[in-house]
Amino acid sequence: MTGAAPAADAPREVFLRAEGTRFEVERVEERSLPPGTVRLLDHRPAADRLALLHAPVPEGPAGAEAFGRAARELLVAFVRAEAARVLPDALFAAAAEIGAPRPPRVRIGMPRTRWASRSSSGTISCNLELMFLPRDLVRHVLLHELAHVAHMDHGPAFHALLARLDPLSRVHEAALRNAVRNYVPSWIRP
Repeated sequence: MTGAAPAADAPREVFLRAEGTRFEVERVEERSLPPGTVRLLDHRPAADRLALLHAPVPEGPAGAEAFGRAARELLVAFVRAEAARVLPDALFAAAAEIGAPRPPRVRIGMPRTRWASRSSSGTISCNLELMFLPRDLVRHVLLHELAHVAHMDHGPAFHALLARLDPLSRVHEAALRNAVRNYVPSWIRP
């Protein structure tokens, strides 16, 4: 049985622009589940649909809040897994294309203020929220981090290299300043 309209913190869709996929999120009440249980069912490859299978939600704001929190955690884990599947391959392809060394490690996280970073050991950490951005902005972020192989700072030589790697670098940098507001859904951030 399909439950009532989703709580405010349970989105109706997840649109991952970076890979060009849109998932419909439906809420399915399952009375046989223990109280407070929420599970995420991924219906791919048959359909681009995610189901939040859940025990009956207690009436009132506390029940809706608990369901919203559990749904958000599951959807963040889903986006994290998609990012771990997509972003390293995109990074490795960009490195091969520009002749940069393949990063020894790629981490997926959710920092509050950065799209990505590169450590002195060569590890590139990508924000899972990149999955919500258009591909050209994701590519720019990845090229930005790969440019740090040659220049660890943000000096003139770094910007000259980045401009050669991405001729629309200035346009992409400007778009990234508003990307959270323009592309990242509010439910992903607590």
